[in-house]
Amino acid sequence: MLSITCTDIAKRYIKEILFKDFNYTFDGNKKYVLLGENSSGKSTLLKILGGAIAPTKGKVSYSEPTNNNELFSFCSPEMHLLDDFTVKELFQLHFQFKTKKITLEEQWKRSELYPFLDKKFVELSSGLKNKVKLSLALYTAAPALLLDEPCTNFDANNATWYTETIQELCQDQLIIVASNQGIEHAYCTEKIYLHNYKPQSK
Repeated sequence: MLSITCTDIAKRYIKEILFKDFNYTFDGNKKYVLLGENSSGKSTLLKILGGAIAPTKGKVSYSEPTNNNELFSFCSPEMHLLDDFTVKELFQLHFQFKTKKITLEEQWKRSELYPFLDKKFVELSSGLKNKVKLSLALYTAAPALLLDEPCTNFDANNATWYTETIQELCQDQLIIVASNQGIEHAYCTEKIYLHNYKPQSK
């Protein structure tokens, strides 16, 4: 079972220290949420945990010695997919490299993406673009699921789909969510407040 251990993690951008002395272990199949004001470093810490960027100081270690591509499934509003690929092609390409929890047909049915399979990604609305990205993350079998503001541009129906998918298909994963929106992290039992790791003003 995966655990992620952070030892004396700090991140600085130019003169601003986002957080420092972050010592924490994420483990088991627990569900965590990173909370903090805008620009407090929630997304940055999530990327550090997933190995996408390096901390300015400190170390992240994993209990399972394998590459990050196999450890994590990740979704963020900042992610870019191939604009000229159709929705169907994006799913087919993604799962050439990732293990799927359910068949592609079942994924498209659950996420109500069948009407859009032949549309290019660039042609989709912002909400549908996010649903495609989030679907790829949620339907990927990986030890850990890292989600940055997962319900961005979602209506109530899509937010419900997200919550139900988490409950039905993601309980056996370690989940870390970066978000201040209750609907995105209502299922998380462990709360981490980043203001506790921000340098105090003198």
